Amino acid sequence: MSKRDNPDSFNTGIKEEITGHLPKGDLKLQAMAAGIGYASDEDSILLGDPTDPDFRRYFLRGVFLECGYCSDPSKTYRIELHIKNPAACGIVMEILEGEDIKASSSERNGTNIIYIRNGDSVSDFLGVIGAGKSRLDFENIRAEKEVYGSVNRTMNCDTANAGRQAEAGARRHEAFLKIKGSDEYKKLPQELRDALNIHLENPGASIAELGKMMDPPIGKSGMNHRLNKLLEIAKGLD
Repeated sequence: MSKRDNPDSFNTGIKEEITGHLPKGDLKLQAMAAGIGYASDEDSILLGDPTDPDFRRYFLRGVFLECGYCSDPSKTYRIELHIKNPAACGIVMEILEGEDIKASSSERNGTNIIYIRNGDSVSDFLGVIGAGKSRLDFENIRAEKEVYGSVNRTMNCDTANAGRQAEAGARRHEAFLKIKGSDEYKKLPQELRDALNIHLENPGASIAELGKMMDPPIGKSGMNHRLNKLLEIAKGLD
């Protein structure tokens, strides 16, 4: 099964990474074991010093191994820790706060759930528990999503602008046909008559392109000024 087919593959990859590189030293292994046991059993006794920086990191790693879940970052940024022991939940929240990792908590059916939903905080959490490769993968996916999102927003904006331009062009076309079919057409100054005809002959062209077709060519603002004058004349025909 490919990663794309398995939505839990990213979470599995994190756990495989941090179990594949077990810490050296009894204290670190003890802290990791403490996180596993203390998070899952309300009656367990905490062995270790939760104020020690190394203990805190490896304790958090054990908690994630026991009851943590990280969503597929291509879909959403979220880590959840389902902790049965309220005391362990309090320690984890203190650790996260000390690492400037934004988190929230709630209780559901007797289980304390800690949520991390911010992309930066998810990345920082992965770094704290020592999942360096998974953190790099996460950042690569996040960068791709942001680039895609930026391109998509730009395309949507361009499409909307094109739609507005087409709608404005259609309104001008209708107004100018009205002028050309009236006596006012013969009274137009030559520059306005030329602007009207250029527009009618090139209905899909932008204002800047129409200006370049004039003889002599004029800028976008000059062409826009002439078109607006023609629209005012068309209004007077209503």
